[in-house]
Amino acid sequence: MCDKLTYSLQYTEAKAILVITAPDLDVEHEDILSLEVFDQELVFTAPPHYQRIPSKNTLVPGEVFPTNIDYEKSAITYHIPLSVEKDLNEPPQKGFNYGFGDFYDSVLNIQTTQDFKTLSNPEQFSNDERRAKRLADEQKDFNEEHYGMDCVQYMIDGFGIRPDGVPLDIQLTDEQRYQIELIMDRKKCDLNRYTWQHPDLTVLAGLVDILLATLYDKLVNSNELNEAISHFNIHRLSATLSYFEKHDSIHQVLIAFYRRCCIYPLYRSKNLALMCTRILIDALKSNDFVDWILEKLLHCYEAFKRNECTILNHYYIKDFVRFVQSTLSRDRIQDLGKEIAEFSPSVFTGSLGLGEASIALKMIKSIMDNDDDTTDSDDTDGSSTDDGTETDTSTDDEGVSDSVESVLDKLKNINLQI
Repeated sequence: MCDKLTYSLQYTEAKAILVITAPDLDVEHEDILSLEVFDQELVFTAPPHYQRIPSKNTLVPGEVFPTNIDYEKSAITYHIPLSVEKDLNEPPQKGFNYGFGDFYDSVLNIQTTQDFKTLSNPEQFSNDERRAKRLADEQKDFNEEHYGMDCVQYMIDGFGIRPDGVPLDIQLTDEQRYQIELIMDRKKCDLNRYTWQHPDLTVLAGLVDILLATLYDKLVNSNELNEAISHFNIHRLSATLSYFEKHDSIHQVLIAFYRRCCIYPLYRSKNLALMCTRILIDALKSNDFVDWILEKLLHCYEAFKRNECTILNHYYIKDFVRFVQSTLSRDRIQDLGKEIAEFSPSVFTGSLGLGEASIALKMIKSIMDNDDDTTDSDDTDGSSTDDGTETDTSTDDEGVSDSVESVLDKLKNINLQI
């Protein structure tokens, strides 16, 4: 054991909170950060460190990943569920698997915040229950006014976002390749678990879901990582990452992604969702599709590293990197691109169950009606003083008036797409 390693262990009613500090450990590039949990002992292994930590309370055995990593202080935080005494006569209940390929089934109690709203304890819910919770939350969170205004804004200037903002040709940096090597080396002994001859469709659908969410973030941030918002964009737009949901088809993935694009990000638009799907379709035709996909997954990985989302790197992103690097074939990826191309147009033009078409039309009608009212009230340009003379009051508002008229002119002549 290295003398520089220190730890603190505290308890709440439902969990133990372990913070390990190892200043000499290269946490930035260390991938072996899982914690072994036994009934009353925790074992942390990250060479040259090996630390056994006794627990006065009974824990739920299994493997736990960090809930937070402070890279500046080399401090790693773990949340470990406490064991709850059960009636011995009660039959044991099998939990539901979750994460990449349903690899995980241990208790996962996640502390949610305003920015990090992820389904806690996914092992307690079937996939149908997770989907039902997602749909109910989306209906509750949908803001008609925000969506309607963004529809109008997109028709005017497209939010200033260029569809070529995410290049199709990329080249991985040496740092990115080194990060991939670290991720691949973590489980070199069992990489066979990623090499299915015929990958489960739910795994491929999950990959598409995460790629689309990452593309949205890259589009709105000029292909750069935004440490303040990127993790929020990707996490909230992906039903896979937010609800541990498995999708049974590409059509189902697209509907979920389009819906969440209309509900959660700053710019809420089906058009931006369509832009993301078109980029993905074109990219999957490329000869360098593996590097292109890996670059998006590493973007996601970096976005999650320094916030509450870091736990999702362990249950999804690293596993997807291993899967893409070791398994994904050209034939399967091209078939995937064809499926996306087949379903995307109908998802774009169809209803998402949010009443989005009528909301956009209602917002435009409201703007037009307000314009008509303004025109009627402006038959005279001035106002009269007590002595009967007129004063011109239009000068101060000239810039604002011109701007409004420009917007209305565009709305009157635009070919509406929703």
